[in-house]
Amino acid sequence: MKLHVDRAYVGAEYTRGLLTQGTELISKARGLAANDGYFDKSDFKIDLRAKTATCPAGQSVPITLGQVARFNPETCAACPLRVICTSAAASHGRTLSIAADEPLQRRLRKLSDSRSGRAWQRARVAIEHRLAHHAQKQGRFARYRGLRKNLLDSRRHAAVLNLEVLHARQAA
Repeated sequence: MKLHVDRAYVGAEYTRGLLTQGTELISKARGLAANDGYFDKSDFKIDLRAKTATCPAGQSVPITLGQVARFNPETCAACPLRVICTSAAASHGRTLSIAADEPLQRRLRKLSDSRSGRAWQRARVAIEHRLAHHAQKQGRFARYRGLRKNLLDSRRHAAVLNLEVLHARQAA
């Protein structure tokens, strides 16, 4: 079984439960944060088996999933690559955030780099556009109290969107 989800739901308890049952997860990986011209996470060698992270200059530190890896400040201060690695004070070394689901995020990035993963993402674009259009019409927040009324409101907006599509096709 395959589960196609938005990246916001990758860490959800329900999703994790399905993964433990052997469901294949299809999703985009979380984006890597831009680092203003400094080395980003992809420039570091993260070995999940050995539980180490190695910087571009060769310094290795132990890592724990869901924790921040901290490089030795003295070694970082003497490093010739420091100016393109970190903007931290000289008394602080570089830090690297390791996600709790780092192995899963790595697998999802690898899927996105494959031909089939890119094809899935292209097919998903149309769905994302329809969902964005629906959210634009309905708004970001629920209008009513209670699931039943909001479900009806969501379905009403979906029906209006479908009628707009039919009208546009008929006019063309």
